[in-house]
Amino acid sequence: MPILLSHNSALERLRSVPPQTDWARRTQRPTPMDDVNPTEKDLASIDFSRLGVTQRPVHHLVSARSKRSYRSGIKSHVCSLADIPSGLLYDLKDGCYATGPELAFIQMASQTSLLGAVVLGYELCGTYSHFFRFVSGFYERPHLTTTLAISNALDRLKGLHGRSSARRALEWVRDGSASPMETVVSCMLSLPVSMGGFGLKRPILNHSVTNDEAAQRITGTKTCKIDNAYPDALCGVEFDGKDYHRDIEKDRKRREALSHLGWTIYVFNVDELTDYDAIKAKVALLDKVGRMSYEKPSEDAGKELLARLLKATRFGVGLNSVLFGVNVPKGKVRVHI
Repeated sequence: MPILLSHNSALERLRSVPPQTDWARRTQRPTPMDDVNPTEKDLASIDFSRLGVTQRPVHHLVSARSKRSYRSGIKSHVCSLADIPSGLLYDLKDGCYATGPELAFIQMASQTSLLGAVVLGYELCGTYSHFFRFVSGFYERPHLTTTLAISNALDRLKGLHGRSSARRALEWVRDGSASPMETVVSCMLSLPVSMGGFGLKRPILNHSVTNDEAAQRITGTKTCKIDNAYPDALCGVEFDGKDYHRDIEKDRKRREALSHLGWTIYVFNVDELTDYDAIKAKVALLDKVGRMSYEKPSEDAGKELLARLLKATRFGVGLNSVLFGVNVPKGKVRVHI
């Protein structure tokens, strides 16, 4: 009988199998939960690594009428729904399904903190993915879902455990982030003061600005994108990373064109984005974008939020967990990858 990968295992698969290479397709009709209750023999026969799942335990979903598995390396989760609506699962063939990004987000929102769910939402609704192992970096891919698609899934999954946590987190997720550090910038700017953010109005991520003829001559393109944009204020906030820096000359011309079009662009570098006081100083320049709240931000809460965001987006983790058995300080060993 088929198995339905869920929770951490579904998320691992979403990260370990880039959609550019994926052959799985979303289900076209509702999937009865009674049809995905594998026996112990079924679970033992599946090579989960072939599906992109190597971490243990393997998480899977069963119906409320089914017995949970207590097999070593397997974690069963009970689903109270009789059917999973169409389009919310991936059909992996050979008797396997996996929850898609919308349902995986809802499941993980019930397992993690509010901030952890928000950061995951940015990733799933953005054009980047973390690697399935806990290391720094990311890879580019098309977005897996959108905030609207997750909201629609929540409406279709009445009675499912985790809906309230997912809805609360989804309120603060923005579509379109292209990197973990863009997510950090957006969260620091727009999360409410009660969470440690600055409570600014929510930006549009990777907003596209149409160039006039003069701007087109400078850039050679019809449009320019801005990481975090406030169109009403003609103001944008961007991150310039050392490891993932864009073409410097191309970026200079883009910002010159935006300046010509009346835009003011503020830029964070790596050192500034890891320093709360530097972020606070930059935010003081953004008074014209408007605020969701005029409460005074708490520095202690803000510093805690920044530390949690950097940890959640794996800033500075490096490759130690993959390359070495102990923590090796940066610069101690020459590594070529």
